[in-house]
Amino acid sequence: MQSPAQPKNRPPMPSICAISALGSVRRYSRLFPLLAAAVLASACARVPELEDQLTPDLRGADYPALVPLEDALQPSPPAAEESKALEDTLDARAARLQARADRLRAAQP
Repeated sequence: MQSPAQPKNRPPMPSICAISALGSVRRYSRLFPLLAAAVLASACARVPELEDQLTPDLRGADYPALVPLEDALQPSPPAAEESKALEDTLDARAARLQARADRLRAAQP
């Protein structure tokens, strides 16, 4: 029986208990505490590869002073300036590599 608030041409909405996907949600909800415990346990693990990279003087060093972000960031150069500098650097490198290749070709018998 339809309620008077529902239009007559629309079928009634199924109840939440009738949804078949709810069973899979219940099944996976049992695994959530186990997954959470595994994640928490792995977060507390010591990673020797990372700890061995610290030298003794770094272990005893003071924390760096905190500065405001505005002071720490320097303004980036305009894109045209930056691209011109990059182009000049790459052209110089290409010329050096070409000269080296010419010298190596000349040295071969």
